[in-house]
Amino acid sequence: MKESKVQKNKSFTFTGNGERSISRDLAACLVLALAIIIGVVTAYEYFGRSKMLQQEIEDTADNYIHHLVQAVTFPVWNLDMPSLKRVCEAYSQNERFAFLKVTDPAGLVLYNFVRPGGGAELVERKRDIIIGQDKIGEVRMALSKAGYEQTLDRILFISSLTFVISVLVIYLTTGLLLEFFIKKPMNNLRKGMDKVAMGDFTYRFKKMRYREMAEIAERFNRMTSEIASRERRLEEVNDTLSKEVKERQRASLSLSKSEKRYRALVETTSEGFMMVDANQVMQDVNPAFCRMLGYNREEMLGSSLSDILGESASYRIRQCSDMDSEFELTVLSRGNEQVDIYVHATKLFESGKSHLTFAFVTDISEYKRLAEALRESEEEYRTIAENTYDWEMWIDEKGSVRYVSPSCERVSGFSVSHFKQGPQKVQEIIHKDDRNIWDRFINGRNFSQDNQDMRLFRADGLMRWVSLAGHEVFSSDGQSLGIRLSLRDITKRKFMEKQLHYEALHDPLTGLANRNLCLDRIIQAVERSRRRENYYFAVVFMDLDRFKIVNDSLGHAVGDKLLIEVSQRLLKLVRDLDTVSRFGGDEFILVLEELSLPREAIRIVKRVRDKLSEPVVIDGHTINISASYGAVLSPTDYLEPEKLLQNANIAMHQAKEAGRDRIKVFNTRMLDQAMLAMTMQNDLRSGIVNDELYLDYQPIYSLTDNSVVGFEALVRWEHPSKGLIMPGDFIPLAEETGLIFDLGRWVLARACKEMKSWIMLYEGARDMVVSVNVSGRQFSQPNLVDTILAYLREFDLPPHNIKIEITETAIMERSVQAIEMLNRLKSAGVKVSIDDFGTGYSSMSNLQEFPLDQLKIDLSFVRRIDQSKENIEIVKAIINLAHNLGLHVVAEGVENDNQQQVLSSLGCEFGQGFYYARPLSFDKVEGYFKTGVLSSE
Repeated sequence: MKESKVQKNKSFTFTGNGERSISRDLAACLVLALAIIIGVVTAYEYFGRSKMLQQEIEDTADNYIHHLVQAVTFPVWNLDMPSLKRVCEAYSQNERFAFLKVTDPAGLVLYNFVRPGGGAELVERKRDIIIGQDKIGEVRMALSKAGYEQTLDRILFISSLTFVISVLVIYLTTGLLLEFFIKKPMNNLRKGMDKVAMGDFTYRFKKMRYREMAEIAERFNRMTSEIASRERRLEEVNDTLSKEVKERQRASLSLSKSEKRYRALVETTSEGFMMVDANQVMQDVNPAFCRMLGYNREEMLGSSLSDILGESASYRIRQCSDMDSEFELTVLSRGNEQVDIYVHATKLFESGKSHLTFAFVTDISEYKRLAEALRESEEEYRTIAENTYDWEMWIDEKGSVRYVSPSCERVSGFSVSHFKQGPQKVQEIIHKDDRNIWDRFINGRNFSQDNQDMRLFRADGLMRWVSLAGHEVFSSDGQSLGIRLSLRDITKRKFMEKQLHYEALHDPLTGLANRNLCLDRIIQAVERSRRRENYYFAVVFMDLDRFKIVNDSLGHAVGDKLLIEVSQRLLKLVRDLDTVSRFGGDEFILVLEELSLPREAIRIVKRVRDKLSEPVVIDGHTINISASYGAVLSPTDYLEPEKLLQNANIAMHQAKEAGRDRIKVFNTRMLDQAMLAMTMQNDLRSGIVNDELYLDYQPIYSLTDNSVVGFEALVRWEHPSKGLIMPGDFIPLAEETGLIFDLGRWVLARACKEMKSWIMLYEGARDMVVSVNVSGRQFSQPNLVDTILAYLREFDLPPHNIKIEITETAIMERSVQAIEMLNRLKSAGVKVSIDDFGTGYSSMSNLQEFPLDQLKIDLSFVRRIDQSKENIEIVKAIINLAHNLGLHVVAEGVENDNQQQVLSSLGCEFGQGFYYARPLSFDKVEGYFKTGVLSSE
């Protein structure tokens, strides 16, 4: 009963499996339609009532404002404030009034009332108080809509409640009616159908009250009667079929045993098996055949034989006679790989012309591959042997020639048949000095891993180099089969080795001996001097003077031709037993041997110098040659070749320092000087790193008022063991070794740093200028301007406080580069001065191109200024030249009052020298800025 009730509830609301319900949909549609109608009517009534109430409160407000104006007219006219107050309070006691305000024509408030706590909407009215044609005041009032809104809320609540109750009543009524008239008869129909579905075909529906349901029940009863009749007939057929099935099961069991025996035989064999019918359709295959071709059994069964093995196999099977047939085929597997097979086929006739073909298939691909590989191997070996580049021979254990490759004719000029006569035919053409190599090979005494090189003569008489290699060969059972020899033509390699040996010992440009051969010749000369008394030799190190100018001005091609010309001249000037070597670049070495006396070497070198001084014309250019020579004469205590070259090099540099085109003979004092220079170079490098350097500052004076206008920074070196070293002792060394770059950067950075410190501490230092000297090698650096500007930025030093002094020679040697660099400095605000003017080779036109600020007269002119009028005129000309170019002039080296007077009279603006002050330390310059007084003590 409980279950039936639950089922009813489910039917009334929704079905258990989520399907649509007629009763539910019908009830929902009725309820929805009535709900819409009731909702529309309720809404219409609500909005009608709302509009009526709104009009009512509007009318009430109009009525109140009308009576209120009449009531307050006379009190306002008579300014009867008590009466006005009583009238207004009577009205304002009405809770519907939100505010009331009475004003005179001037806007003065006569009465004002505002009800507190008002939050509802208001209905406002305003009307003028008029007597006759005059306005005597104004009344403003507002009524609250709070009561109106409460009334609307009640109406809305009642309407909504009515709507909900109506919908609920309609919903319940509709559900009860549907339950009685539709769902209950439908449930009876369903119960009957459930019984039929369970197999009760005897069930019949009773007669129903309503016509529609009665027709459904009648048709259902006829259907169940028909089903019952057919069920009886099926039972009779089933009994008959059961007997036939039992008979077939007994026959199938017997057939299954026979098939198992057949399948066991076919499935386990390693040979492939297939069976095709008369139409060549695959009827059966075994696993071995499937693996052989890469198919699975299901793919093969029912397929045509031609689809699996191809048309060729199909044709061969079709041509089989009544007897057995055997043949080989090449077929494609499923992966398109070739498979070689051997087929043994037999026909089995079943009845009349119907037959089956049985075939056992063997995969012979591996056998075929091995046979083909053996054939190819034999063919490959023969091809290699017949076409090999080397001359191959096989001499058996009895000394007979078993094989000679055709390459023997290319190597020796003789045919294969010539050498087939015996090994002695080879021995006949071998160089007599190398026949022992051949004999040892033939006799089995010289089998080594390294090839043996020997010479032989071709049939045309030409000699060839061959490389001989060989080893003894053995059979599989260890028996000797003789000797296998290989002779390779290495004539070209021998020639190249000889050429490489020559190139390894000679300069590729000039053909002279190179450094390696030169050292070897020196070693030989030293060894001979040890073995023989009164044996003298000399090593001369020669370096062309100003060769770089030739390369830079005329190009390296002309420079190379000049080196070749020098080499040819040197070879003509020395003896055949002497050695001329190009050591590198423009450096040459002369090894002079078998000298009668040591001084004879000087005579030879002088002859070389005189001959080289003759001009040479190359590509239309006349070039004058000179060289510097350094010589080491035997006997000497230095016997190592490198040491002899080092000493000759030292002597050569002494010749260059002495003015070039000179000859210097090495002595131990030169070595000491070189060692001293090297020591100083190392010490200077360490001194820069260890901050052993410092700056002194020499004041620069104005000749007009004798005031200090700046300082020149001068570097000093306080050596830890040697004490104070002046610039003249280490600046040239720094220039020569390249340390001038590090030294210059140090000086520039230190000058900027110290000048910045003075500017920050002393106001008088702000207009001072510190001059920093830049050497010629420094000026050759492309990044010099970037370095200067970087230090100015690093120390935040104004550019006008620094002045760069560059020598006249340095500027003129790089005039194009100088203009660009000086323009950059000028644009940055850095002042530029030309130093040591008068010692170089600048001209008026050159100076006009350079953006300069100042010109410094070299001290050599200043010191001679009071010795003659000619010297005064020279200085005067320099000063006038500078002024014409818009430059200031500084005279350096002023040492007495007379020099100062002359310079001042000539218009020189500035001067420096011992007359004014000696170079000052950092502390003394700082003292000057503090006190304004220079102290040189």
